[in-house]
Amino acid sequence: MSPLLDIQHVTYSYPIPTGQSEKDSPVAVLRDLSLQIREGEYVVLLGHNGCGKSTLARLCNALILPDRGHVLVDGYDTQDADQIRTIRDNVGMVFQNPDNQIIATVVEDDVAWSLAVRGWSRAMIKERVEAAMAAVGIAHLRDRLPSKLSGGQRQRVALAGILALRPRCIITDEATSMLDPLSRQEITQLLHQLHQEQGLTLIQITHLLEEAALAQRVVVMEQGQVVLDGPPAAIFRDLDLLRSLKLEIPEPLVLAERLRQAGVPLSPEAITLNAIAEELAS
Repeated sequence: MSPLLDIQHVTYSYPIPTGQSEKDSPVAVLRDLSLQIREGEYVVLLGHNGCGKSTLARLCNALILPDRGHVLVDGYDTQDADQIRTIRDNVGMVFQNPDNQIIATVVEDDVAWSLAVRGWSRAMIKERVEAAMAAVGIAHLRDRLPSKLSGGQRQRVALAGILALRPRCIITDEATSMLDPLSRQEITQLLHQLHQEQGLTLIQITHLLEEAALAQRVVVMEQGQVVLDGPPAAIFRDLDLLRSLKLEIPEPLVLAERLRQAGVPLSPEAITLNAIAEELAS
């Protein structure tokens, strides 16, 4: 089966800023990067700031196009201008700041906006909006002003607006980075729930290792290339390597490392506090 997202030897450099000498060569943000993501996968894309994660996300949604190589979405090349709408209907994006995606002054209207501009019938819009709000737990906020909601609630509104289009893949680009720790955990749990219940392909872009524990697959980027790719337990096995990649190690992984050094037999899958506690109890 062909992958839903097929990134083939992609190189990308941002244009030279205005006022900068054209003699200065732009620095490649992505360098001959290849990556395939199958339908239904839950992938966390990890890396420190500047490694190219967000650039890769925008390539997958045809917001930018590669300098070299190809990005295929369900077989459609993002460089084919005739297929841009199809590509963006298949791959939805949730960005770091939900205020950049929220347009309407009432929650329900905002979730409906993307359907309304596509000319959907009122009955179909109502059905889709109800389902999307219920899926992210904001049905009770339908009549509220987005500006009066918390950061976590606004991020749910942005996510509901994408869900209403029923894409096959959702990419969240640092969507939890502006949230407090509790809201960040709730949004990550929500993404995991949507993956399980709706079978969505999910790509969660982050620099926080703790957000990767629920994923099926972790891809680590460094200097515009993929340097690690595998299940979370395998990726988190070498903490020194992750430290060398400028990633902050969360407390549960540090605890597990110290317990193993003290001779406590913990499995590689013990990467959360609950998993560690269960193994210690047994």
